[in-house]
Amino acid sequence: MQRTHTFKGSDGDFSYIDWGGSGPLTHFSHATGFCAGTYTPIAEKLCRRLRVLGMDDRGHGRTTAEADPRNLKNWDVFAEDLAQFFNHQREPVIAIGHSRGAVAHLLLAVKRPDMIRALILIDPTILPFSWMWWWYLAKVTGFAKRVPIAARAARRNPIWPDTETLLNTYRTRHPFKSWERGFLEGYIEDGTTSSDSKRIRLCCTPQWESRCFSVCSHDIWRYIPQIRQPTLVLYGAASDTFLPSAVKRFQAKAPHAVIKRFDGASHFVPMERPDDTVEAIFMFLQEKGLL
Repeated sequence: MQRTHTFKGSDGDFSYIDWGGSGPLTHFSHATGFCAGTYTPIAEKLCRRLRVLGMDDRGHGRTTAEADPRNLKNWDVFAEDLAQFFNHQREPVIAIGHSRGAVAHLLLAVKRPDMIRALILIDPTILPFSWMWWWYLAKVTGFAKRVPIAARAARRNPIWPDTETLLNTYRTRHPFKSWERGFLEGYIEDGTTSSDSKRIRLCCTPQWESRCFSVCSHDIWRYIPQIRQPTLVLYGAASDTFLPSAVKRFQAKAPHAVIKRFDGASHFVPMERPDDTVEAIFMFLQEKGLL
């Protein structure tokens, strides 16, 4: 049975979901703009063989820890928050992450290898190496906030009349229209809160979401050769995030990693191919002796 709890971090409260299940302790880390509840349909499938938790990162979902965009300089803070949360669990976890959530787990796996037993990266936000110098300059000059994904997030409408209007609007839009049933509903249920005049608002503000995109890691490649945990990478063949050149370089820098492509899938592999994703995860963990 799904239960929501609060973990007290060093600078505020973090909400997390305990989906239950039996087996090794596992954490599912969400993508920018979403929340743990978005992934309830796939988490419930994983519960067949795993005990699954999912924390709302700062600035997302029900978490109320400080989230001032002016203070966000990089993604290290997300890894640091996870370190506090995992320390609270008192045992290492199997770390499954999507997009930025995958990168947060990767950073923590290198910096605190004692906390993570296995690393499962689902279409991680790892830009091609050839882009990194340009991306670094974009960050230091302030141009990063003008890249399309950050600019679109900044313009996102945060206030809606009701959940039905938001659901009906989003389900016809990219990327939500390709998602299986339950993911968008989970996002709206746990990723919105009541506002004034009976309206609702997105928990992740446009300013915070945009800033998260704007400070995407430019030095992530230096950490990849340091990964020591069993590692599985799942990605969509039609992804606009984890591109072929990045896939090739990742395999070269972490030759022990198992990499699997989902043909026809986009960046949103968990939402579009949940059954295939769960099957690949179980098979990998079983082969590594973790199940």
